[in-house]
Amino acid sequence: MAAIIGCGFVGGAMVKCFQMMGVNPLGKYDKYKDGGIGSLEECMQCPIIFLCLPTLYDHDAREYNKSAIVDTLHNLHNHQYKGIVVIKSTVEPGTTDAMSRRFPKLSIMHNPEFLSAATAFDDFKNQDHIVIGQGINCNNDQLQYLHDFYRRYFKEAEISICRSLESESMKSFVNTFYSVKIQFFNELYLLCNKQGANFNIVKELMIKNKWINPMHTAVPGHDGKLSYGGACFPKDTNALLQCMKKHNIPHSVLEGCVRERNDLRNDSHLNAKINGDEEVKSNKLEEMSDRKLIAKQVYDGIIKEGLLL
Repeated sequence: MAAIIGCGFVGGAMVKCFQMMGVNPLGKYDKYKDGGIGSLEECMQCPIIFLCLPTLYDHDAREYNKSAIVDTLHNLHNHQYKGIVVIKSTVEPGTTDAMSRRFPKLSIMHNPEFLSAATAFDDFKNQDHIVIGQGINCNNDQLQYLHDFYRRYFKEAEISICRSLESESMKSFVNTFYSVKIQFFNELYLLCNKQGANFNIVKELMIKNKWINPMHTAVPGHDGKLSYGGACFPKDTNALLQCMKKHNIPHSVLEGCVRERNDLRNDSHLNAKINGDEEVKSNKLEEMSDRKLIAKQVYDGIIKEGLLL
């Protein structure tokens, strides 16, 4: 009934979840993982193919490297695949329609994912909002088919329908907003340290106002460094910045965010200093609680028993 091409943390989580849900047949193909998994021919027997392929940021080209997506679409186009191709990868706004024009025999949609690498399976299994972006070559029957597929296995999730341009924009904007938010709270942390204020106290007071979500407010991050890191936020923020430059949109906020982020991440002296602060050690436990939804009572218990190292 569905196939996954690309079995990294996104595709791997989807395969595991679909298997658990009883999606059958379930095709999978990854020529690089574990010496090669499945085949393209196997995937082409399914009416839906999800592309979970890497789109690393190419600093020379100043855009995502979409070669894995292009190569796969080229093969599917040459084999005259008649089903629905769903791009799960994060791409620049307008990519799905550009691919649809390049491969006119394919019906391509965009369906962004919202997964963290550490909790990908649970994030996918428990998703409560699914976004489907309709490509220019997809008719309403195909859109309904993909909608019904998701509804069958995610009965409680809200499903939003839009154009692929809008789903691509939303995914890019969300990740970049998180980057800007993280960078802003890093600046607040440094100001608090400079003036002698306790950042955690200030932050908790801000959060209790209930207009600010506590996510992405811990300093340093889960990797122990200042500003944002990981596999997604840096590349997505860089890509959106270049997209805004390309279209002559004011971009001083993002440009400043990227520049300051790089400065902070590369300041080994400052990163070493903050990792020696007791307040930072408390932040690390808070970040772990935030990411893994550990109850506050557990954190309090650790402090009470004197286990905070």
